[in-house]
Amino acid sequence: MTELLIFSFLAGAVLGQRFRVLMLLPVTFVLVLTVLPVGLMTSLGLLGGLKAAVFAAIALQAGYLFGSGARFALAATRAARVFARPAKAAR
Repeated sequence: MTELLIFSFLAGAVLGQRFRVLMLLPVTFVLVLTVLPVGLMTSLGLLGGLKAAVFAAIALQAGYLFGSGARFALAATRAARVFARPAKAAR
């Protein structure tokens, strides 16, 4: 389950870099549709698969928040470098 959470976080970070927040809805839906059957096949059971799907969805959203924050931080540093204010000269 840890591998799933790491993968979900990293996928969310990539989505946060490139897409808007509405992209999380279909990705979360596809994630739940794939995690539940895989959980049943690996003898996790329905409750364990549901728990894994919920945690993976939370990790996906946390990764999206991290990726979106990184995108805005990079844009802010780039803008500060491009629009640098001239230093005031001492009189």
